[in-house]
Amino acid sequence: MKKLFTLIAGMLFVGSGAFAQEKWTDLVVNGNMEGAQDSKWSSFWCHDWRKGITDIDPESGQKYDNDDPENGQFQGFAEIVEDPTKPGNHCAKVIIRTEAEADEAGNKVVPDGQSSLASWDCQFFIYATETIPEGKEIRLTLKVRGEKAGKLETQAHWSPGDYNHWQLFGDVNYTTEWETYEVSTTVTADQSKESSGKAFQSVAFNLSTMTDGNVVYFDDVKLEVRDPEAPHEFEGWFNFLRKGTLSDDHIQNYTNFTGRDGATGQDTQARVVNDPVDGEPALNVTSIGFNVHEEKQEPILDEDGNPVLDDEGNPTYDISSVDMYIKENGDTLKKQDGTIGIDDWQTQFFVTIPHKLVTGQKFKVVFSARADQPATVQTQIHAMPGSYIHWQLLGDVELTEDWQTFEFEDVEITSDQNGGNTIAFNCNVLKEVNNYYFRFEEFAINSADVTVDDCILGSETITLPVPAKEKDATANVDLTALKEILEIDDLAKYIGKDCMRVRMEEGYSGDQQPTSGVFIDDNTGYYVDADNGLIVMIAEELDGNTAKFVVTSAGIDWAEGKTLSSKIIFGKDGWYYLYDVKFIGEEAYLTGIDATPVAKKVDGIIYDLSGRRVAKAAKGLYIKDGKKFIVK
Repeated sequence: MKKLFTLIAGMLFVGSGAFAQEKWTDLVVNGNMEGAQDSKWSSFWCHDWRKGITDIDPESGQKYDNDDPENGQFQGFAEIVEDPTKPGNHCAKVIIRTEAEADEAGNKVVPDGQSSLASWDCQFFIYATETIPEGKEIRLTLKVRGEKAGKLETQAHWSPGDYNHWQLFGDVNYTTEWETYEVSTTVTADQSKESSGKAFQSVAFNLSTMTDGNVVYFDDVKLEVRDPEAPHEFEGWFNFLRKGTLSDDHIQNYTNFTGRDGATGQDTQARVVNDPVDGEPALNVTSIGFNVHEEKQEPILDEDGNPVLDDEGNPTYDISSVDMYIKENGDTLKKQDGTIGIDDWQTQFFVTIPHKLVTGQKFKVVFSARADQPATVQTQIHAMPGSYIHWQLLGDVELTEDWQTFEFEDVEITSDQNGGNTIAFNCNVLKEVNNYYFRFEEFAINSADVTVDDCILGSETITLPVPAKEKDATANVDLTALKEILEIDDLAKYIGKDCMRVRMEEGYSGDQQPTSGVFIDDNTGYYVDADNGLIVMIAEELDGNTAKFVVTSAGIDWAEGKTLSSKIIFGKDGWYYLYDVKFIGEEAYLTGIDATPVAKKVDGIIYDLSGRRVAKAAKGLYIKDGKKFIVK
């Protein structure tokens, strides 16, 4: 049995998905920053801290907020400069001042009730060519880098600086290297504010999320819009948790956030333990209490090495450098310096799926839970763990010392909850140290809404050779990761089944090359365009976990230097494994020229498949130094 798939000119595989249209309209002018800087074309505005600009056209609306070109905030067109990392390319440059500079200037922007610099002290804006009403689906694509790594927030504005809503696409983490980000959402009533006479027309990037300043660059910006499609008819529930509590399909389906044991609060993978009640596996979350840090301290010793005793004869402890929580007025919990109380969300437990839920979409959740002592747990919706969207999702959950099962079916996403994919459980309502235990059975959406991208469990990059016209070329591909992640017992039986999908993301590079799409049939036959086609066959012969890929150039004279990028997707039981495929000429492949993928900058940092940094890799698939690896 052999499995064939074919690259065909002009055909494109598109994954299914609810709330989607085929055509996007870009509302940005000069997104590549290569045009002349003029108000009639510019889609980019900035509130930053450039100094000394004197040739301001008053009719354009540009100005300094206090008419001081040396100390005022410049409000006007973004500065377009030559890219310092790529001569000849232009990009937008934004200067972010330090908090010290803001203090010295005397015009620091400060949030109510706080003392530190506001994240919106410096802003960069996309000014769309038209207003975007509630219900429209929008997609943001851009390249960004900073002279230092940092984070930006996104908001919805009417016009630049005329605030509508604090949340739009969530936060974007950037590095010192150019990286491309693509995010999408559906515009809510709060973001559009049409009822109040405003409209949504500007994306605001809050850049002052760091107090030590920075310089940030933007390029290749698109803000696209389309009308949403009506939801699909219900076809049954698709459960993203293949193994329930023990699911690690997407690495961080389950995440904890807590400051327990004196550690700075950070996201870590949730712990699977054997429940002390019934001995079965459960996800454990430990909340923090007012005295948890004091118990971890060493006693103060006198010069003879004996504990220093208090008036009651008890050992004293050194807590001067510890954020110990103390009680005030019987129940208020604060750090010993009196600055911060224990919020309900001081400890959180997150459950994440890859699918972004949109307004009107329904989902289902089934889980069991208990606690060492009875407690209330709140539920919120986030766009990834810690990226808060709305305070309410499933309501409060009342836990006892006994296991209870909770089922929420046909929960409908409101406009305020749009774009979320994470349930956040707030586990510090009790304000005491407590152990919470969860067992998840289901987090599901309508099967008709599920896209192929939602169900990709892992990926890797491979290079395949293309021979001369009407010839064959072969390459051995190690399918070990595919086998392990899709849980394939016998690769020989798997190959030749209906296991693959293919899609094209890029056309040919080089002069006068046709743009190609992709096609795959459902069984064993294949179709070849006589003029422009590649045939790729997986032979039935296997050597352990290695399969032979046979490439035939059915209608292409493969010019020197020509490349083609495509994607091959293997599937099993509704789940997929993705190969990013780079086709190059057979001679270059055999001589090792460009025969391997280009690795990202080597930095030793570990990321999950969503691009989030991971402090410690638990079981699952991760990325390090541009390469994927598995922790078993």
